[in-house]
Amino acid sequence: MKRYRPVIFISFYMIILIIIAAQLWGANGFLHPAIENINLYVRGLRNTHAPLFHQSYDNYLQLLPGILLIGLKLGGVKGRFEWKRLLIFIVLSIIFTQLVVNSLKLACGVLRPDESNFFSFPSGHTATAFMTATLLYKEYGFKGIWVSLVAYASAIVTGMTRILNNRHWIIDVIVGAALGILLTEMAYRLVKTIFKDRELINTDYNH
Repeated sequence: MKRYRPVIFISFYMIILIIIAAQLWGANGFLHPAIENINLYVRGLRNTHAPLFHQSYDNYLQLLPGILLIGLKLGGVKGRFEWKRLLIFIVLSIIFTQLVVNSLKLACGVLRPDESNFFSFPSGHTATAFMTATLLYKEYGFKGIWVSLVAYASAIVTGMTRILNNRHWIIDVIVGAALGILLTEMAYRLVKTIFKDRELINTDYNH
């Protein structure tokens, strides 16, 4: 039974995410009216104060924590994980995040604020940004608070920029951020279980 706990854990949270998504965007969801009002209010602020805002740096900023992570690792800075575990952790995080985010985009079919397509919910850029931020935090968070500040500040700016670019509603960004963190944490738990069984955990920093 212990061997299957990560699978049970992941399946449980997938079900919870689907239920939440239905309540957020389903026509009969009890949260839908409130969410719609919040989305329209924030979009109104954007259109009033920054109607011509358009920047592309969010395409790169979402990857900054991941680039910093690999750079520090290649530079020989000791982190929590050895290379094999880290690479598996990264790959699983990417798979989980892309699978869930793109599945929700297809299932929910929410129109973007700029009306370019129906893939607004949730924000993939924001999910990726918070995924890479969490990867960096898991690897080097014990080094100091600067790691969290750099990682999550860049992720927050990425999410805000998606709203300012009129590509996402605010709820898209909030849910994208939550998914990025949650799914990376799920990947971490799965890798932790696998490597613990093989006694390859670095117990000095395994928190």
